[in-house]
Order: sequence, then structure tokens, then C-alpha cells
Amino acid sequence: MARPMTDTTGRPAPASPARVSAALERSLTQVARAILRLEVPQDALPDGSAVTRTGYWVLVRVSEVEPARLSDLAATVELDLSTISRQIRDLAVAGFIDRSPDPADGRAVLLSLTERGAAVLEAVSESRRRVLAGAIADWTDEERNALASGLLRLDAGLHDTRVAPGAKHTDETNDEGDR
Repeated sequence: MARPMTDTTGRPAPASPARVSAALERSLTQVARAILRLEVPQDALPDGSAVTRTGYWVLVRVSEVEPARLSDLAATVELDLSTISRQIRDLAVAGFIDRSPDPADGRAVLLSLTERGAAVLEAVSESRRRVLAGAIADWTDEERNALASGLLRLDAGLHDTRVAPGAKHTDETNDEGDR
């Protein structure tokens, strides 16, 4: 492992944005994988409900955009309409999603969480919050707050970059030789 470079005072020298971005990307990928691997705690779900990890993430997105048309939800989660349609069908059969006619277009339906779907979403979310709390239990309040505010700021910056008019996503090699 390479030792960090230091400046003339012995303090770590500032890392280049490219090096920091590469380390951040690797770290966030590892964290995302760990979060995605968290199992849905079936025993924590209300009244014998069951939901898959994919179903949980669909419930999260529906809760963020409800009421929503299926086509809008598919665009939001960047999945093919047939893929999200199967997920919604399974969640509706389980009683987690309500499909009601769209008053603006009788051919379309609006999706929203049912009370049962909201209860399942909250149960899984609470279980995940406990896991996260355990992972940072020995951190100081300052460290926990810095992480939370830094991630919120990163999310806003990524959102701004993604939706900025004329923003381009490039695949150029950076000055560290990374892609």
C-alpha cells in the first residue's frame, strides 16, 4: 500500500481531485454493495408479510413519487416497463401497492402504497437503520453528522451534475491514469 504524500510540515498533502474521486467511487461502490446485500428481515415484517430486496426498493421508489403512473415509475427507476410491471403486479397481489384509475386518463392507473405496503416499508427501513446505527455506534456525533451531511451534499452535487442542461458524461482518462 502506498504511503500518503506529505507536505513540508509533515501533514498529508492534499490529494488530487482525480485521486479522491477514484477512492470515493471505490468506497461508495463497496458501501452500496453492502447495503444491497442486507437481507429483508422477514421476521420483522408485519402480519406474516414477505417482500424481496427488489420489492423493497420498488416500495421505496413508489413512496417517493406516489401517486405515479407505471410509465413514470419505470422512467424514475430506469427499468424497462415490462420489468417494473412484473414487480408492481407482485407487490399489488401481496397487498402492498394500490392501483387506482388515473382521473386524468382512464386508460392509465396511479400507483401508491397501501397501509400494509407502508407498514412493510417502515419495518424494513427500521431494521436497516438499526444495522447502520450499529455500524457507526463507536463514531463520535461529529463524525456521524459529517458523514450524513457529506453524503447529502454529494447526492445534491450528483443530482445537479446529472440534470444540468448540456451536462456530458465523459469517459476520459483522468490525470491519475484511472478510468
